[in-house]
Amino acid sequence: MTDKDISDDAVSQALAPLAQALAADDYQLDCTRSAPHHVLMTVTAGPAACADCLVPKELTERMALQRLRALGPSAPWAVEVRYPADPAETITR
Repeated sequence: MTDKDISDDAVSQALAPLAQALAADDYQLDCTRSAPHHVLMTVTAGPAACADCLVPKELTERMALQRLRALGPSAPWAVEVRYPADPAETITR
């Protein structure tokens, strides 16, 4: 598989475990792919969201990057994570 063969569905499937973990605490994860190796992950809180249960943003970024790196053999991934009330940041590794 080349980097260009990585579908949006493959990216969504790779990040699905993170979405499921967030959903357990009433958070929703929306992912948008803005470039071949750039993913915007927006976390929104539901009415019963557990603020103490939300892991630090850096941990979410690391987990997402690890899952995305498994999809593509060479290019670095950029993950932008937006938590409720947080400014946008981009990390590339």
